[in-house]
Amino acid sequence: MKKLSLLSIFLVIFQFSFSQEFSNKLKNARMGLYVSPAINFIQTDSDDIETNSKPGVVYGYALEIALNEFHRLESGFGITYKGGVITSPNSSTVDYKVQYLTVPIHIKMRSREIGYFNYFARIGPSLNIKLKEMISDNKTTNAGMIDISIFIGAEYSLGGKTSIECSLFFNNSITNALGSNNDPDALFHQIGIRTGFLF
Repeated sequence: MKKLSLLSIFLVIFQFSFSQEFSNKLKNARMGLYVSPAINFIQTDSDDIETNSKPGVVYGYALEIALNEFHRLESGFGITYKGGVITSPNSSTVDYKVQYLTVPIHIKMRSREIGYFNYFARIGPSLNIKLKEMISDNKTTNAGMIDISIFIGAEYSLGGKTSIECSLFFNNSITNALGSNNDPDALFHQIGIRTGFLF
């Protein structure tokens, strides 16, 4: 009974200290808005299919929690427009434009401040949930897919926690985007520039 009481006290103290530490991290969290013009392109598993790129965009809300001085956890949500053009051997062309709700879980590795600048790399997966599709033929896409994203960029400090950032990014899809059994497997990729405001 005495051991159980000591264990209960220890668990209460641990839970209190953990919640206090998490609360402190939330107080130091930053949030912001971003927009990312991009080029969309499709990669297929068929050599007979021709693909073409088209413009896309990502915009949304970011939440950043400091894990330590140099590492941050970033999430939030965004609206992403992905797609591209596929031309099959019989010369039929399908134009894909798909809107997704994107939920990222990224780790941001950030340098010490050099002048007013911090340099960073950000990497991690994103879940894309289909909201709407606009396709030129009687085709469909899967309800969701997963990306692995890589960013390289810099932040310019405006004082305190406030900064503006700019980065180059590549969203590399790792799950099939197309939903029809008659379609080839295809991956929706993006490359672009992200600009944002954090506070």
